[in-house]
Amino acid sequence: MSEQAPINKNSMPVIPVSNKRFWAVLGGILSLAAILLIVAPAEQTLGEGIKSVYIHVAFTWAGMIGLVVAGILGLATAITDHKALLDWAKTIGWVALAMFAAGLVMSILAARINWGAVFWQEPRTNSALEILALGFIVQFMATLPIPDRLKGVLFLLLAAFLIYSVSSTERVLHPGNAARTSPSATIRFTFLGLFLLFSGAAAWIIFHKQRGKRQVPR
Repeated sequence: MSEQAPINKNSMPVIPVSNKRFWAVLGGILSLAAILLIVAPAEQTLGEGIKSVYIHVAFTWAGMIGLVVAGILGLATAITDHKALLDWAKTIGWVALAMFAAGLVMSILAARINWGAVFWQEPRTNSALEILALGFIVQFMATLPIPDRLKGVLFLLLAAFLIYSVSSTERVLHPGNAARTSPSATIRFTFLGLFLLFSGAAAWIIFHKQRGKRQVPR
């Protein structure tokens, strides 16, 4: 029998340590979120269906906070014309949009789970779609050869529109804010805990992406 050629370890693909750490931390955060969701209490009216609402709220809040932070960085860019600030605004904006979009998807799933159908005329749903559409337009405009100060203003306007839309859009079938008004401290803690974990995951993704940009030779 012919001898098997030795394996050249140098030819095997190796995941960089930074990527291993990234996935390990992200996996740990998501595991904690999964555990919290499993042990989370049911609600008197929705029962176990509230767990889809937990996820919806956590994604949505994390996305909104991210878009507001991107807007603040946009304002700083408009004032200072600092390209690094704009780069952070773009990255935060993309991750925040992904979180916000996931929140909208979970809102649709939660409506089907808990109420059996989606009311597409719900003002809150239409408002979320408008925010997403404007967010993608802003990100597209940020790729065009226009002044960085103007790009910063666009991110600021997106954040301003988000705040205005959330504060002024009426509810028809959309329930109130159970995260603040629920008489159950455990339910309120679950909403807050998942929000913090999802926000931590978003922040970790953002820092990893920014670190990767710095390591790419230009």
